[in-house]
Amino acid sequence: MTSKFDFSVFRQQKPVLIKKMILAFLGDMLVGMGIGLNSCAGLGNDPISVLSDGLHKFFSISMGAAVNTTAYTLLVVVLIFGRKYINVGTLINVLPLGFFVNLGVATYSALNVAEGGLLFRSIAVLAGCAFLFFGTALFITVDIGQDTWTGFALLLRDRTGKEYRFVRAALDVVALVIGFLLGGTVGAATIFSALLGGPTIQMFCEFINKFVKFDNSAV
Repeated sequence: MTSKFDFSVFRQQKPVLIKKMILAFLGDMLVGMGIGLNSCAGLGNDPISVLSDGLHKFFSISMGAAVNTTAYTLLVVVLIFGRKYINVGTLINVLPLGFFVNLGVATYSALNVAEGGLLFRSIAVLAGCAFLFFGTALFITVDIGQDTWTGFALLLRDRTGKEYRFVRAALDVVALVIGFLLGGTVGAATIFSALLGGPTIQMFCEFINKFVKFDNSAV
């Protein structure tokens, strides 16, 4: 049984919604570039991106195309079975994400980070994780739609009756294992993301909320 689209986000005042969409787009750009930097550095990816990295290497496609493959597939699934979790923010997250991932890859190459050895690769990973965490926090803060992985996890939560945290943890593990088997890189950045990603994103959300105020009154 499918659900209906949630149009409540469009009841906000137009200037507020436009501001949120711009910030969501900026957050998506940072997330994509962070994924690209981490992939190139070769010191591991966040658990979800390990799957994309595995697809990228196994099928010899760009990292951006690999990210798009998983994101678009999940978008179709959620669109069919859980469309209430799709909103304008979902499209902002999905449509340009692969481009921004490839932009991160191109930035890494242009800076010749690999020539600097392990130190510069480690700096690239720290920058990539910072981009990924802050971009995710921006996207969460504006609250105008879920990314496809979150939407898929919420859909599975609804269908299984399990708590979201357990469903999301299981998805992360499945993506990590499949990605690793396909050749995705697991390393220090994977552990760093798994252990510190949640607390760091929460810290960034609190920071953003201090400086960015929204009048969420409906029109």
